[in-house]
Amino acid sequence: MKIRILTTFAAILALTTTAALAQPPATPTPGPGRGAMAPLKSPEVSADGRVTFRLRAPNAKEVLVTGLAPGQRPAMQKDEQGVWSLTTEPMKPDMYGYSFNVDGANFNDPGNANFKTSAFGAGQSQVHVTNGTPVSWEPAPGIARGAVAHHFYHSALIGDDRDYYVYTPPNYEPNRKEPYPVLYLLHGLGDDAAGWVTAGAANVILDNLIAQGKAKPMIMVNTLGYGVANMMSDGRGGRGGGPGVIGGEKMIPNFAAAVVEEVMPQVEKQYRVTKDRTQRAIAGLSMGGAEALFTGLNHQDKFAWVASFSGAFVMWPGAVNPAAAGRGGGRGGMAALDTAVFEKNFPNLAKTNSQLKLLWIACGTDDGLIGVNRQFKEWLKTKDVHFTEAEVPGMAHVWPLWRQNLTELAPRLFQGR
Repeated sequence: MKIRILTTFAAILALTTTAALAQPPATPTPGPGRGAMAPLKSPEVSADGRVTFRLRAPNAKEVLVTGLAPGQRPAMQKDEQGVWSLTTEPMKPDMYGYSFNVDGANFNDPGNANFKTSAFGAGQSQVHVTNGTPVSWEPAPGIARGAVAHHFYHSALIGDDRDYYVYTPPNYEPNRKEPYPVLYLLHGLGDDAAGWVTAGAANVILDNLIAQGKAKPMIMVNTLGYGVANMMSDGRGGRGGGPGVIGGEKMIPNFAAAVVEEVMPQVEKQYRVTKDRTQRAIAGLSMGGAEALFTGLNHQDKFAWVASFSGAFVMWPGAVNPAAAGRGGGRGGMAALDTAVFEKNFPNLAKTNSQLKLLWIACGTDDGLIGVNRQFKEWLKTKDVHFTEAEVPGMAHVWPLWRQNLTELAPRLFQGR
């Protein structure tokens, strides 16, 4: 097994601190007949939360900023030097993904080294807006930091080479007498295994909560969430694909098998991690939320803590046209599922109340997936399955909600019921 250490204290800060700290040293670009041009600063965050984006593209006809908010593509303005710029209205503190659309083609910001990776493309640049008020996903000063290691392996079950990340808490002891509890935290459609670190700041959230005594020191595993080979190359799932089905009917069952039969044994061999089901949790966002419930509820002998954030339950096997869920929600409601889908995917829930310490289902009320989340919760009630729900008013299918979800979930894990 090959292991590459991705983050230490300094690297974690580089991934999650302000965009201003993430600016690379720029080399002046020579301009025709003008000598060296001054490097551009982009993005630039002002004290009041306004963000200025800049791009030198003298031959472009139109440049837009995309991704900051659903459905919005504000236009940048070009000056006489061929530099396009846009200053936003004050933005509330958060991490925002964005791209530049130059004459119809999307590009990351060349002046910004802070970006979120993607399974299907170049990802997005990120800008961090802060007002100085501490939040859970910003590194608190003066506390110990955990580390994140990057692992690679060949999946015999899925038939491709893939990866996963492992977070170890501050002052991790490989020979500790008591094994560490473990959280398997899954990404959404379009993201890759690094999504919860690069965009979710999950490692920072856990560092802060552990330092505050709110969460137990735990190990976190972020594994690639596609249960079919070639998912990243064609976006549909290679051999497991099917008409109108993202990844195909086999994708989530294959993924669940790979987690239980391949990833978990490797993690347990490499780390001082528990093999006690009462100290194992699985959670995820969107596609990962659907996978977490499918895996956790069908492997209650492996997990006692199961959670979904904005779960894309329309991706479960048997769902009609789950591809309509696309890459999120919050874009209008989705048709209800036939309850036969729930019956098919979760046939053995009779002992759930005694087996699970927590079944947690969260979703924003402005998310297009809220309907199927509510429908599944109503079905659980007909089975007398206990769960904890969290509906967040005014929130759609966005990272700010999922960081908040993790911040609220982590202190609940591995505690008393």
